Amino acid sequence: DLTKKEKEYNRIVLVSNTHWDVIGVLSRALLASIEEEAATKNGTTMQKQKQQQKQQQQQQQSKTSKPSINKDRRLICWTINNLSIPYENKAIMALGNHSSTLLHALTSVIHCNIPESYLCCICLLNLTFLASAIRPVAFYVPSMYDGFAPPYSPMRSRSEATTTVHGNKSGDRTGFLSSRSLPWRGRSRSSSSAATTSSSRVDLKNLQRGTNVGGEGRISEVCGLVLGNPMSLLRVVEGMMVANATYLQSKDLQFSVQGLALRWACGFIRNVTFAGEDGTAEDNDADNKGGRDALSSGDSSTGRRGSVSDETIEEICILLSSTQIPRLVVQFVHDSPRRAVEWTKDSLEDICLGVMCNLARWSSSREALQSAGAVKRLERLEGLPGIHGYRARAIRCSLGVLPKQFG
Repeated sequence: DLTKKEKEYNRIVLVSNTHWDVIGVLSRALLASIEEEAATKNGTTMQKQKQQQKQQQQQQQSKTSKPSINKDRRLICWTINNLSIPYENKAIMALGNHSSTLLHALTSVIHCNIPESYLCCICLLNLTFLASAIRPVAFYVPSMYDGFAPPYSPMRSRSEATTTVHGNKSGDRTGFLSSRSLPWRGRSRSSSSAATTSSSRVDLKNLQRGTNVGGEGRISEVCGLVLGNPMSLLRVVEGMMVANATYLQSKDLQFSVQGLALRWACGFIRNVTFAGEDGTAEDNDADNKGGRDALSSGDSSTGRRGSVSDETIEEICILLSSTQIPRLVVQFVHDSPRRAVEWTKDSLEDICLGVMCNLARWSSSREALQSAGAVKRLERLEGLPGIHGYRARAIRCSLGVLPKQFG
């Protein structure tokens, strides 16, 4: 109640006050709710698991039943979301002492692909309206120093789970940085584990701060640290989008939790791939219908404060070009069950076109769009009037195809 729109003056006080650990408490409570659900799922009998699998199959076939919602977890996510709206709070939440715990909690919820995932995606979107938060959020990789193991997730197979959880013989649940996925793989095994984990911690910090720019193998190092880890934020968002893509043809996609998760995940991707100037758009509250962001304010600016280097944006686009996200945003536009006239501002299709415009700026991500069939799949939109037709023509031009009237 203290963070609602009517009492938004409390939001800055609750986060900035040094006597209260609001973000830390909420983040740990969110993680605890995930671990509790994981324990419940893992403790069920084989018979119950079979029944649950059967029910899940029936739900996927019918797509009419709604997933269960944990009211406490939803309230926590909603509160964190509200607190992430003021610009004064974004730096504390994304760069402060509890930023690692918060990002780990948000990533864990999205990784589980539960109904509250869309609220976490909105929170990520809100945080990245602050330019200085784009790099640490987009490059976030949970390390063993977060002190938590990956939670149970229905998106992961049993074989995947065995390769992502790494603990010692005493059952200590350490972190997520597998030696198989890091750039120093292949070094002498005689190196001490303490030295290895210490170097990984330094590399991650430098990567998120942007202090290790330049040098040969820069991009491969970034890919090794971020994309090489299945629990990195970008990999988790990608996995959630892949899992929910099957709901694209659903008539109620726009209002379902799966549809909202896809929409705001794409909104987050649009934010971190946009190389723009400072914005002055007003903040907006996360409304009852899935949330709004500064892009929804009606102002022509992006709502971003601060500037971000082209190098950072290009690195993010290069990372995304090695994921399935470019293919998915092209698919969401091409396979949309709605007519183009119904693509309102900040709809899933409108956001995806914005993502493609951002990716089309850079050569590596242009290749990803071409591989995804963007040239052919956007052809039918080229002749449309308005912003959608303009964006389709701009994207195709960036990919080397002249509009029909100039061909």
